[in-house]
Amino acid sequence: MKVNIVILNYNGETLLPQCMPSIIDAKHSSANEVKITVIDNESTDSSLDALARYGSEVTVIPHENRVFCSFNDVAASLDDDIVILLNNDIKVEADFIDPLADVFKKHPDAFLAGPRVLTFDKKRYEGTKTRGWIEKGVFKSSSRFPGYEKYVDIEGYTAQAGFGAFDRKKFLQLNGYDDLYLPGIMEDADLCYRAWRCGFRGYYQPKSLIYHIGQASFKPRFGAFRIRRMSHRNTYLFMWKNISDKKILATGLLYLIPRMVFAVLRGKFEIPAGFISALARWPGAMKRRVKVRSDFVRSDAEVLKEFERM
Repeated sequence: MKVNIVILNYNGETLLPQCMPSIIDAKHSSANEVKITVIDNESTDSSLDALARYGSEVTVIPHENRVFCSFNDVAASLDDDIVILLNNDIKVEADFIDPLADVFKKHPDAFLAGPRVLTFDKKRYEGTKTRGWIEKGVFKSSSRFPGYEKYVDIEGYTAQAGFGAFDRKKFLQLNGYDDLYLPGIMEDADLCYRAWRCGFRGYYQPKSLIYHIGQASFKPRFGAFRIRRMSHRNTYLFMWKNISDKKILATGLLYLIPRMVFAVLRGKFEIPAGFISALARWPGAMKRRVKVRSDFVRSDAEVLKEFERM
């Protein structure tokens, strides 16, 4: 299969030397036809100089800084079967590519093949065997759901993944990551949930192993409070855009005021702040809601039931 490892970079001059050599080694270890592309999102450091050291091993594409949405334009310009989307703070095992590519050979309905992700020091499991569920009318997801330990080494379904291999044509069919969530958080959950509702599936492949630093550029740029506020804002946008089940929506409305009151009493001001900022993007969420519903072939209940069995 034709595989392109597409890496998103922003000010990664110190990260790239730690991560790129392992990705280049993986390219040469694969039985598939593999390329490496780096999207540089208007870096202001010496990232381009760092990338130049790898010569023809890497194709560099300068791009407007649209965070994860930058993947959309680049994926559309490629002709590969599979795109493996990574951040610049990820290093990999040499054999991580082929187990992901094999998922698409084996499963025609595969939209996503998610690797097993460990922390950068290789000591702790971080994800990608993910479950999703509704709690008090709000969508939640986690790779550390109760009892997750026994599934870490077992192939199966996954609700979503922040990094992994995607069927490029299906990715473009779904219009990739949605800029409604910019600058980030929940865009991966949104994309994968839409894929499941459109009849595709996400697969977890623990034989593919990567190591992730985590929010290496995101956290210093936005800070903890703004990140938490964005998380709450984007959760509401996700609900308004994607959820059709009337019972779930009614439950979310019922809990809305108590949730805000208790948040203020506990000093968690990012929760009401997130809701208020979500209201500013409500028209955009509604426009997208009309557009995506025509593509859905599975109900919320059907998808969430599958998520529960993961």
